[in-house]
Amino acid sequence: MHAGGWSRVGGDRALKRRVDIVEARLLVLLCALVVACAAVFGVIDAMAALHHEQSVAEQQRATRHPVRAEILRDAAEVSPWTDESGRSERVPVPVRWTGTDGSDVTADARVSPGAKRGERVEVWLDRTGRTTSAPSDARDVWAAAVVGGLGSVAVPVGAGAVTGIGIRIVCNRRRSAGWEVEWSRVEPEWSRRA
Repeated sequence: MHAGGWSRVGGDRALKRRVDIVEARLLVLLCALVVACAAVFGVIDAMAALHHEQSVAEQQRATRHPVRAEILRDAAEVSPWTDESGRSERVPVPVRWTGTDGSDVTADARVSPGAKRGERVEVWLDRTGRTTSAPSDARDVWAAAVVGGLGSVAVPVGAGAVTGIGIRIVCNRRRSAGWEVEWSRVEPEWSRRA
């Protein structure tokens, strides 16, 4: 250890202050802790979201059923809406199908843009016979689980970022104090030379 808190690191001729070494070690430890916590939080939340979405999908499958319906009017060629993947959302058009009592039932249903009059499409109905969306499939369930897991990663990453900034501020204050002590020792010599 040399005067003013300087130390030689290994065989390297570069000089580092003790605060620099402590800061580097704390930041490495913090990064490892953030990665570990983010992984644990992500997996736990992803699994919870997966189980929740699977139960919702099972409930939807139990309460919804498909019917084949005929499109009564051409659907718009382009949808003004898009989903999160950038694909055009389905557009509403009137459709007709035969009800359980044999009568014709007409309602609006969402179909692919550009669907033509007379085409047959699958329409999902709830227990009351109203049109609804199709039950969530495996892709929807897994997508929700991944989003849930990734969303929870923000907590440890944010906490780690704030902690890292705090470490940096404290170490910068220690460096500034050390520099002032060093300068108070060196400054009289520099003043005499000038």
